[in-house]
Amino acid sequence: MNILKRLPSRFEALPEFFSFLDAELNRELHLSHDLLFHIKLVLEEALTNAIKHGNKFDPKRYVDVEVAVKGDLLVMKVRDEGAGFDHERLPDPTLQERLMKTSGRGVFLIRQLMDEVNFHNGGREIHMVKKLSREQLSGKV
Repeated sequence: MNILKRLPSRFEALPEFFSFLDAELNRELHLSHDLLFHIKLVLEEALTNAIKHGNKFDPKRYVDVEVAVKGDLLVMKVRDEGAGFDHERLPDPTLQERLMKTSGRGVFLIRQLMDEVNFHNGGREIHMVKKLSREQLSGKV
C-alpha cells in the first residue's frame, strides 16, 4: 500500500482525505479500532499543523501526505511549503503553566502515539512510523 496525496491548505480538504484513507486502511490492513484511531489522530494533528502553522492557510501552497506500508512498518509523511520550524524548541505541554493552554499538544501527542517521529527539511516535513504486527498486515510481512 502506498498512498500519495496533495491537499490544498484548507481544513475543508481533510474530511474527504480521511474518508479515502479510512477505506484504504480497512481494505489493506487489519487494524484494531484503537490503532486506526491513533493513526488518523496523528495524521490529523500533522496535517492541521502543516495547513495552519506551515502554510498559514495560503491557498497557493499545498500539503503533501504519504502513507505507506514498508515491511512491518506503517510510514506516514506530511510535508508543507512553509518556512519550517525548530521542533526542539517546542514548549513542553506537560509543564504546569501550559496545562490549561488550548493548543500546543499536537507534536507531543504524535510522539506519544508513534514508535518513531523525525523532522526533516527544516521542520517542513514530519515522518511518523508505527510498527505493525503480522496480524495487522494481513499476512503481508
